[in-house]
Order: sequence, then structure tokens, then C-alpha cells
Amino acid sequence: MYQFTTTERNNEKASEYETKAMLYLFGCRQDSRDIDVFIIDCFNDVSGANYNVDRLWDVQSKGVKSLNPKKIGEALVTLFQNYISDIEFEHYILFMPKLKEMYLIDEDRTYFQIDNFKLQYIDKIRQGLKDEYARRNSSEPQRADLEHFLQMVEFVIAEEQKQEYIKKITSFRASLRFEAAFYDAIFEDIRNQQTILKTKNINGYQIMNAAEVLQYEKLLWKKEIDALVINRILGMDLFNSRHVPNSFIDEIAMLDIEERKDVIQECQSDIAKLLFDKNGRHAFWRFFGRLLSYANAIRLESPREIAEQMRRDNVTIPRTLSEKSVVYLIAALKEGLMDDN
Repeated sequence: MYQFTTTERNNEKASEYETKAMLYLFGCRQDSRDIDVFIIDCFNDVSGANYNVDRLWDVQSKGVKSLNPKKIGEALVTLFQNYISDIEFEHYILFMPKLKEMYLIDEDRTYFQIDNFKLQYIDKIRQGLKDEYARRNSSEPQRADLEHFLQMVEFVIAEEQKQEYIKKITSFRASLRFEAAFYDAIFEDIRNQQTILKTKNINGYQIMNAAEVLQYEKLLWKKEIDALVINRILGMDLFNSRHVPNSFIDEIAMLDIEERKDVIQECQSDIAKLLFDKNGRHAFWRFFGRLLSYANAIRLESPREIAEQMRRDNVTIPRTLSEKSVVYLIAALKEGLMDDN
């Protein structure tokens, strides 16, 4: 049995760090592609999980500058309580700002474990965790549990700039990247979605296994974040069948109503299959980045002409996308590029 005992925090800085922590799980780890969904303010500030929720990454974010070792130990308590709970987590991660160099052996590392702290500060971290656990539970933690946990916990130093986490989603080449304000706006969109989920209160609820957390719908799926990013870039809902890019209308003008609906649905389905597939999303963003390199031509020429030019240029087109789907995606991008907003 696992009982939720989370407390809601509305501090703006805290929610920024929680969003950074989620996006760190999304695209900054070697095992990021194994994560399919983010669980918001249930087990911890944010937890990552695979599709079946039988693998869990637990993250506590601490957006407080000048964290000292005792405070670091105190911040570990929710991770530790999950470690000794009936739910099994693969990773326990403390996500925090840059620390004072004096605490660390190698101050340049942004990912490390307890052995990167100097010995005298490990003792203070240990004591901070013990004291905070005792304050919350009126008992001392088991020494063996505490020592094993400290060997498992991962410490991650956050990037200062929010935009860096959004860039990791798209992986565009430097020459194709947008202004910082654009990336920051996408970050805020994602943070707003996360904040909405945080307002759902499940304090005191109980579950028998990790997968039961899905019923509370405090979730952001990776595909939802991908869709939010691509829709923001295009300035339209790419998967809304009622909103067809104007420059795609010529492609379907000679078809009857039902045939038009079928073509639009097939195009949207092809794009969704690629973007929302764990293995295909990287191919999608690579291809979309290549599309952006044709931005000036897209503004002036028809989507069909651009598609033909790309074939002449031997651009690699993902197999999932049909010829019509490529034209549809170009038409959607053209609409975004022509929108002054």
C-alpha cells in the first residue's frame, strides 16, 4: 500500500524547477527514450515512467540557491521515503541549482552521486536527512536503508536557461534554432499544463501498485509535449481535422467531401505515427529541422514544389510519411511562417 502525502506549492520559482526537472527526464538522460509519461505531484514533484508504469524515475526538485549540505540532506527526505515504500523506483534524483564549489570534489560535473561530495559534507548530508526524517516520522531511519539510499541517489545540477531544455526536445542544428523568447514561451506553455495538473489534490489517497496512479490523471504524456511544441512552432493544431492549411486545399480541391476527409485523416495519422512513436520521434524532428532550412522557399513556393525540390536534393524522408503527408506538413509549416503572430 502507498499513500500520497504530497503538499501543493504555488511558488513560481518552484514550479519553474519542477518543469525543468520534467524536461530533464524528457530529453537530457541516456535513458530518456525509455520514459513515456510524467506523473505530476503524486509520488514526488515529478516522476517519470514507462508506458506500463513498471519502471519509475523519481525526482525531487529544489530551486533554492545556496543549498548547504544539511539542507541537501533535508531535501532528500521524500526520495528516501519513496525508497523505503512499497513502490519500487529505479532512480532517485535530486534536481537543484549549482552548488558552492567548496562542497564538491569535481565542481564541473552536472551529474554525480554522493561520492563527489567531500567527506565532511557527506556527514552533514546524512545528518540533515536523518533529522528531517525523524521530524516527519518521530523515529530514526534504519541505518542500512539510509546508507544504501545515499549510494543510489543521483544529483543533477539544473541548466540556468529554460530554453536549453526545449532545444533538447527538437534537437535542431544551431543554425535553425529560434530566438530565446520563442523557446521560453514554449517552456511556459508546458509549465502551465503542469501547474493545472498540480491543482488536483490526491492527498491521503492510497494505491496498491504504481500503475494505479494513472486513474488520477495527473499525467503528461511525452507525445502531448511533442504535440504542444510542434503546434506552437506551426501556429496551428496540426492534428485538428477542421483546420486544414490553406495551401493544402489545392491538393484536395478535385476530391469529393468524403475523399477530402480521408486524405486529411491519413496525412494527420502518418505524422502522428511518426512523431508519437518512441523510435520515430527523432526521425520526425530531424526531418522537420531539414524542412525549416527551406523556410524562405516555403514562403514563396507551393508545398508541392518544395516537396519536389527536397526529393531532387535527396533529402531523407521518413518512410512513415507518404507523399501527400509531406506536402501536408509543408503546407502547415507555410501557414505558420506566413502568420505575423
